[in-house]
Amino acid sequence: MSQTSKQKALKKILKASLQGKLNEAEQKAVDSWYDQLDKNTSSIPLLDDPDQRAFLEKSIKNHLNEEVIDKLGKRKTNLQDNYIKYAAIFFFCLSIGMLGYPYLNKDKKKSTSAIIFTSAPLAAKLVTLKDGSKILLNVSSQLTIEKDFGAKDRRVSLIGEAFFEIAKDKKRPFIIRSGQVNTSVLGTSFNINAYPDRDKIKIGVVSGKVSVSSVINGSTLAREMTRGTTLSYYTKTKETVLKTEAMPLISAWKDNRLYIDNATIIEISNQLERYYHIKVVMHNQVHNGKRYTIRFDKDPANRVMEILSMLTKRKFIYQTNQITIK
Repeated sequence: MSQTSKQKALKKILKASLQGKLNEAEQKAVDSWYDQLDKNTSSIPLLDDPDQRAFLEKSIKNHLNEEVIDKLGKRKTNLQDNYIKYAAIFFFCLSIGMLGYPYLNKDKKKSTSAIIFTSAPLAAKLVTLKDGSKILLNVSSQLTIEKDFGAKDRRVSLIGEAFFEIAKDKKRPFIIRSGQVNTSVLGTSFNINAYPDRDKIKIGVVSGKVSVSSVINGSTLAREMTRGTTLSYYTKTKETVLKTEAMPLISAWKDNRLYIDNATIIEISNQLERYYHIKVVMHNQVHNGKRYTIRFDKDPANRVMEILSMLTKRKFIYQTNQITIK
Protein backbone atom coordinates (compact mmCIF):
# COMPACT_ATOMS: atom_id res chain seq x y z
CA MET A 1 0.00 0.00 0.00
CA SER A 2 1.36 3.42 -0.95
CA GLN A 3 2.02 6.20 1.58
CA THR A 4 -0.96 8.17 0.23
CA SER A 5 -3.26 5.14 0.47
CA LYS A 6 -2.18 4.54 4.06
CA GLN A 7 -2.89 8.13 4.98
CA LYS A 8 -6.36 7.92 3.40
CA ALA A 9 -7.10 4.71 5.29
CA LEU A 10 -6.07 6.28 8.58
CA LYS A 11 -8.15 9.39 7.93
CA LYS A 12 -11.14 7.18 7.11
CA ILE A 13 -10.84 5.35 10.43
CA LEU A 14 -10.53 8.56 12.44
CA LYS A 15 -13.38 10.22 10.56
CA ALA A 16 -15.61 7.21 11.23
CA SER A 17 -14.74 7.48 14.92
CA LEU A 18 -15.68 11.16 14.97
CA GLN A 19 -19.01 10.36 13.31
CA GLY A 20 -19.82 7.49 15.67
CA LYS A 21 -19.73 4.88 12.91
CA LEU A 22 -17.32 2.40 14.48
CA ASN A 23 -18.66 -0.73 16.14
CA GLU A 24 -17.81 -1.57 19.73
CA ALA A 25 -14.69 -3.61 18.92
CA GLU A 26 -13.30 -0.98 16.56
CA GLN A 27 -13.96 1.88 18.94
CA LYS A 28 -12.35 -0.05 21.78
CA ALA A 29 -9.20 -0.39 19.64
CA VAL A 30 -9.17 3.35 18.93
CA ASP A 31 -9.78 4.11 22.62
CA SER A 32 -6.89 1.85 23.58
CA TRP A 33 -4.58 3.57 21.12
CA TYR A 34 -5.70 7.01 22.30
CA ASP A 35 -5.10 6.15 25.97
CA GLN A 36 -1.62 4.85 25.15
CA LEU A 37 -0.94 7.95 23.05
CA ASP A 38 -1.91 10.19 25.94
CA LYS A 39 0.64 8.46 28.17
CA ASN A 40 3.51 8.31 25.67
CA THR A 41 3.17 11.36 23.43
CA SER A 42 6.61 12.65 24.37
CA SER A 43 8.29 9.42 23.32
CA ILE A 44 7.07 9.55 19.72
CA PRO A 45 10.07 9.99 17.39
CA LEU A 46 10.46 12.95 15.09
CA LEU A 47 8.49 12.22 11.94
CA ASP A 48 10.59 14.06 9.39
CA ASP A 49 11.75 10.67 8.15
CA PRO A 50 9.47 8.38 6.03
CA ASP A 51 10.59 5.31 8.00
CA GLN A 52 9.50 6.96 11.24
CA ARG A 53 6.11 7.95 9.80
CA ALA A 54 5.60 4.39 8.56
CA PHE A 55 6.47 3.04 12.02
CA LEU A 56 3.86 5.22 13.72
CA GLU A 57 1.20 4.38 11.13
CA LYS A 58 1.88 0.69 11.61
CA SER A 59 1.64 0.98 15.40
CA ILE A 60 -1.77 2.66 15.05
CA LYS A 61 -3.08 0.16 12.54
CA ASN A 62 -1.95 -2.74 14.72
CA HIS A 63 -4.45 -1.56 17.33
CA LEU A 64 -7.31 -1.70 14.84
CA ASN A 65 -9.29 -4.75 13.80
CA GLU A 66 -8.42 -4.81 10.11
CA GLU A 67 -10.88 -7.57 9.36
CA VAL A 68 -13.86 -5.36 10.14
CA ILE A 69 -12.66 -1.94 8.97
CA ASP A 70 -15.06 -2.06 6.01
CA LYS A 71 -17.96 -3.20 8.19
CA LEU A 72 -18.49 0.03 10.04
CA GLY A 73 -21.42 -0.32 12.42
CA LYS A 74 -23.31 2.16 14.50
CA ARG A 75 -21.86 2.99 17.91
CA LYS A 76 -24.18 2.89 20.90
CA THR A 77 -22.45 5.72 22.74
CA ASN A 78 -23.06 9.40 22.97
CA LEU A 79 -21.12 11.10 20.14
CA GLN A 80 -21.32 14.54 21.70
CA ASP A 81 -19.65 13.38 24.92
CA ASN A 82 -16.64 11.99 23.03
CA TYR A 83 -16.36 14.43 20.12
CA ILE A 84 -13.59 16.53 21.69
CA LYS A 85 -11.57 13.43 22.55
CA TYR A 86 -11.53 12.03 19.02
CA ALA A 87 -11.13 15.42 17.42
CA ALA A 88 -7.97 15.64 19.52
CA ILE A 89 -6.76 12.39 17.98
CA PHE A 90 -7.34 13.75 14.48
CA PHE A 91 -5.57 17.04 15.04
CA PHE A 92 -2.73 15.35 16.90
CA CYS A 93 -2.19 13.14 13.87
CA LEU A 94 -2.06 16.25 11.72
CA SER A 95 0.49 17.88 14.02
CA ILE A 96 2.92 14.96 14.16
CA GLY A 97 3.07 14.54 10.42
CA MET A 98 1.12 11.29 10.04
CA LEU A 99 -0.84 13.01 7.29
CA GLY A 100 2.23 14.53 5.72
CA TYR A 101 3.07 17.47 7.98
CA PRO A 102 6.27 17.65 10.08
CA TYR A 103 6.16 17.06 13.81
CA LEU A 104 7.47 20.06 15.73
CA ASN A 105 9.16 18.94 18.92
CA LYS A 106 8.62 21.68 21.51
CA ASP A 107 10.79 20.00 24.15
CA LYS A 108 8.03 20.51 26.71
CA LYS A 109 8.31 16.94 27.93
CA LYS A 110 11.22 14.57 28.23
CA SER A 111 11.15 11.43 26.12
CA THR A 112 10.19 8.35 28.13
CA SER A 113 12.02 5.88 25.90
CA ALA A 114 15.08 5.71 23.70
CA ILE A 115 14.83 6.18 19.92
CA ILE A 116 16.71 3.74 17.69
CA PHE A 117 17.86 4.32 14.11
CA THR A 118 19.16 1.39 12.05
CA SER A 119 20.81 1.38 8.64
CA ALA A 120 20.10 -1.41 6.19
CA PRO A 121 22.77 -3.89 5.03
CA LEU A 122 22.72 -2.31 1.58
CA ALA A 123 22.64 1.42 2.28
CA ALA A 124 23.89 4.12 4.62
CA LYS A 125 21.41 6.23 6.59
CA LEU A 126 21.53 9.92 7.50
CA VAL A 127 20.07 10.88 10.88
CA THR A 128 19.45 14.51 11.86
CA LEU A 129 18.91 15.13 15.58
CA LYS A 130 16.81 17.88 17.15
CA ASP A 131 19.97 19.80 18.17
CA GLY A 132 21.04 20.03 14.51
CA SER A 133 23.70 17.32 14.72
CA LYS A 134 23.98 15.00 11.71
CA ILE A 135 25.09 11.38 11.86
CA LEU A 136 25.69 9.28 8.75
CA LEU A 137 25.40 5.58 9.60
CA ASN A 138 27.44 3.12 7.58
CA VAL A 139 25.66 -0.09 6.52
CA SER A 140 24.40 -2.49 9.19
CA SER A 141 24.80 0.06 11.98
CA GLN A 142 22.58 1.20 14.85
CA LEU A 143 22.32 4.53 16.66
CA THR A 144 20.38 4.80 19.93
CA ILE A 145 19.30 8.23 21.20
CA GLU A 146 19.04 8.04 24.98
CA LYS A 147 15.73 9.02 26.59
CA ASP A 148 17.24 11.98 28.46
CA PHE A 149 19.05 13.36 25.40
CA GLY A 150 19.50 17.11 25.71
CA ALA A 151 18.73 17.36 29.43
CA LYS A 152 22.19 17.72 30.99
CA ASP A 153 24.13 16.31 28.08
CA ARG A 154 23.53 14.65 24.71
CA ARG A 155 24.07 10.89 24.99
CA VAL A 156 23.83 8.31 22.22
CA SER A 157 25.09 4.77 21.66
CA LEU A 158 26.59 3.34 18.47
CA ILE A 159 26.93 -0.19 17.16
CA GLY A 160 28.75 -0.30 13.83
CA GLU A 161 30.24 2.73 12.11
CA ALA A 162 29.18 6.36 11.68
CA PHE A 163 30.45 9.78 10.73
CA PHE A 164 29.38 12.51 13.15
CA GLU A 165 28.92 16.23 12.55
CA ILE A 166 28.00 17.57 15.96
CA ALA A 167 26.32 20.92 16.55
CA LYS A 168 28.18 23.11 19.05
CA ASP A 169 26.76 23.37 22.55
CA LYS A 170 29.26 24.29 25.26
CA LYS A 171 26.78 23.59 28.05
CA ARG A 172 25.77 20.12 26.88
CA PRO A 173 28.58 17.81 25.70
CA PHE A 174 27.80 15.16 23.10
CA ILE A 175 28.78 11.69 24.36
CA ILE A 176 28.85 8.54 22.24
CA ARG A 177 29.15 5.13 23.83
CA SER A 178 30.58 2.53 21.44
CA GLY A 179 31.31 -0.71 23.22
CA GLN A 180 34.03 -0.18 25.80
CA VAL A 181 34.75 3.49 25.08
CA ASN A 182 33.01 6.85 25.44
CA THR A 183 33.76 9.64 22.98
CA SER A 184 33.02 13.19 24.22
CA VAL A 185 32.82 16.38 22.15
CA LEU A 186 31.24 19.83 22.28
CA GLY A 187 31.00 20.44 18.55
CA THR A 188 33.15 18.74 15.93
CA SER A 189 33.24 16.12 13.14
CA PHE A 190 34.76 12.66 13.47
CA ASN A 191 34.34 9.00 12.56
CA ILE A 192 33.80 6.01 14.86
CA ASN A 193 34.22 2.40 13.71
CA ALA A 194 32.86 -0.01 16.31
CA TYR A 195 31.54 -3.05 14.46
CA PRO A 196 31.12 -5.95 16.92
CA ASP A 197 32.99 -8.34 14.60
CA ARG A 198 36.21 -6.35 15.00
CA ASP A 199 38.48 -6.54 18.05
CA LYS A 200 39.13 -2.81 18.03
CA ILE A 201 37.23 0.46 18.19
CA LYS A 202 38.65 3.29 16.13
CA ILE A 203 37.96 7.04 16.42
CA GLY A 204 39.29 9.50 13.85
CA VAL A 205 39.01 13.31 14.09
CA VAL A 206 38.25 15.49 11.07
CA SER A 207 37.68 18.81 12.86
CA GLY A 208 37.49 20.20 16.39
CA LYS A 209 38.59 18.37 19.54
CA VAL A 210 37.61 14.91 20.74
CA SER A 211 38.24 13.18 24.08
CA VAL A 212 37.99 9.43 24.64
CA SER A 213 37.61 7.53 27.92
CA SER A 214 37.11 3.96 29.08
CA VAL A 215 33.58 2.80 29.91
CA ILE A 216 35.03 0.14 32.20
CA ASN A 217 36.93 2.34 34.68
CA GLY A 218 36.40 5.90 33.44
CA SER A 219 40.09 6.45 32.74
CA THR A 220 41.06 8.93 30.02
CA LEU A 221 42.38 7.26 26.87
CA ALA A 222 42.95 10.48 24.92
CA ARG A 223 42.32 14.13 25.73
CA GLU A 224 41.47 16.71 23.06
CA MET A 225 42.44 14.76 19.95
CA THR A 226 42.68 17.14 16.98
CA ARG A 227 42.37 17.01 13.20
CA GLY A 228 43.99 13.94 11.65
CA THR A 229 44.48 12.10 14.96
CA THR A 230 43.14 8.56 15.32
CA LEU A 231 42.76 6.33 18.36
CA SER A 232 42.51 2.55 18.12
CA TYR A 233 41.36 0.73 21.25
CA TYR A 234 41.83 -3.05 21.21
CA THR A 235 39.01 -4.62 23.18
CA LYS A 236 40.82 -7.83 24.14
CA THR A 237 44.19 -6.45 25.20
CA LYS A 238 42.90 -2.99 26.29
CA GLU A 239 45.79 -1.49 24.31
CA THR A 240 45.40 2.07 23.00
CA VAL A 241 47.23 3.27 19.88
CA LEU A 242 47.32 6.97 18.95
CA LYS A 243 48.65 8.15 15.62
CA THR A 244 48.23 10.67 12.81
CA GLU A 245 46.63 9.53 9.56
CA ALA A 246 45.85 11.04 6.17
CA MET A 247 42.44 12.71 6.24
CA PRO A 248 40.92 10.66 3.37
CA LEU A 249 41.51 7.46 5.34
CA ILE A 250 39.55 8.50 8.42
CA SER A 251 36.19 8.16 6.71
CA ALA A 252 37.14 6.39 3.47
CA TRP A 253 33.83 4.50 3.47
CA LYS A 254 31.92 7.76 2.90
CA ASP A 255 33.65 8.07 -0.48
CA ASN A 256 32.99 4.40 -1.25
CA ARG A 257 36.67 3.53 -0.83
CA LEU A 258 37.84 0.27 0.71
CA TYR A 259 40.40 0.76 3.49
CA ILE A 260 41.56 -2.34 5.34
CA ASP A 261 43.20 -1.18 8.55
CA ASN A 262 45.30 -3.61 10.58
CA ALA A 263 42.70 -6.35 10.13
CA THR A 264 42.85 -10.12 10.48
CA ILE A 265 41.79 -12.37 7.60
CA ILE A 266 38.41 -12.96 9.31
CA GLU A 267 37.89 -9.22 9.82
CA ILE A 268 38.73 -8.66 6.14
CA SER A 269 36.05 -11.16 5.12
CA ASN A 270 33.45 -9.33 7.25
CA GLN A 271 34.49 -5.98 5.79
CA LEU A 272 34.23 -7.31 2.24
CA GLU A 273 30.67 -8.49 2.97
CA ARG A 274 29.66 -5.00 4.06
CA TYR A 275 31.48 -3.27 1.23
CA TYR A 276 30.28 -5.44 -1.68
CA HIS A 277 26.93 -6.43 -0.11
CA ILE A 278 27.43 -10.09 -0.92
CA LYS A 279 28.21 -13.24 1.03
CA VAL A 280 31.83 -14.15 1.75
CA VAL A 281 32.69 -17.82 2.24
CA MET A 282 35.96 -18.84 3.93
CA HIS A 283 37.16 -22.40 3.42
CA ASN A 284 39.71 -22.10 6.21
CA GLN A 285 38.86 -19.79 9.10
CA VAL A 286 42.01 -20.47 11.10
CA HIS A 287 43.46 -17.17 12.36
CA ASN A 288 47.22 -17.11 11.86
CA GLY A 289 47.67 -13.95 13.95
CA LYS A 290 48.70 -11.81 11.00
CA ARG A 291 47.15 -8.41 10.35
CA TYR A 292 46.97 -6.52 7.08
CA THR A 293 46.68 -2.88 6.06
CA ILE A 294 45.92 -1.72 2.52
CA ARG A 295 43.75 0.89 0.81
CA PHE A 296 42.02 0.78 -2.55
CA ASP A 297 40.89 3.67 -4.71
CA LYS A 298 37.64 2.36 -6.21
CA ASP A 299 39.51 -0.46 -7.92
CA PRO A 300 37.47 -3.12 -9.78
CA ALA A 301 36.48 -6.04 -7.58
CA ASN A 302 38.59 -8.56 -9.49
CA ARG A 303 41.66 -6.34 -9.06
CA VAL A 304 40.97 -6.05 -5.32
CA MET A 305 40.76 -9.85 -5.04
CA GLU A 306 44.03 -10.23 -6.92
CA ILE A 307 45.87 -7.82 -4.62
CA LEU A 308 44.42 -9.33 -1.46
CA SER A 309 45.49 -12.77 -2.68
CA MET A 310 49.08 -11.57 -3.09
CA LEU A 311 49.06 -9.75 0.26
CA THR A 312 47.60 -12.53 2.42
CA LYS A 313 48.81 -15.62 0.52
CA ARG A 314 45.19 -16.73 0.40
CA LYS A 315 43.05 -17.11 -2.73
CA PHE A 316 40.27 -14.49 -3.07
CA ILE A 317 37.73 -15.23 -5.81
CA TYR A 318 35.01 -12.74 -6.76
CA GLN A 319 31.80 -14.10 -8.29
CA THR A 320 28.44 -12.54 -9.09
CA ASN A 321 26.84 -13.22 -5.72
CA GLN A 322 29.70 -14.47 -3.58
CA ILE A 323 33.34 -13.99 -2.62
CA THR A 324 35.29 -17.12 -1.78
CA ILE A 325 38.49 -17.16 0.30
CA LYS A 326 40.53 -20.36 0.04
